[in-house]
Amino acid sequence: MALYGEGLSIAEVSRKFSIYTRTAAAHLVRRSVPLRQRGLAATDTPEAVRLYESGLTLVEVGLRFGASQQAVRRAVAAEGVEIRARGRRPKPAA
Repeated sequence: MALYGEGLSIAEVSRKFSIYTRTAAAHLVRRSVPLRQRGLAATDTPEAVRLYESGLTLVEVGLRFGASQQAVRRAVAAEGVEIRARGRRPKPAA
């Protein structure tokens, strides 16, 4: 898990060792390695909300900002935006 300490993300470590991301995270937690929290920057939140409301998924928005789906969900929900059911896109405006 030295790679994580050198700056690689959990996702990068998991790909390198061909394991699930949750498994890589569990190994770090078991070894008492403090996990970095990569959230969505406050300055990016308005744009993230706009993109999500335009129809992008939480994952797609997260990829644009280098943040996790959960981080985007928290930031968007904190702005009062209703989170769509998984796999649902907003109906196009008529």
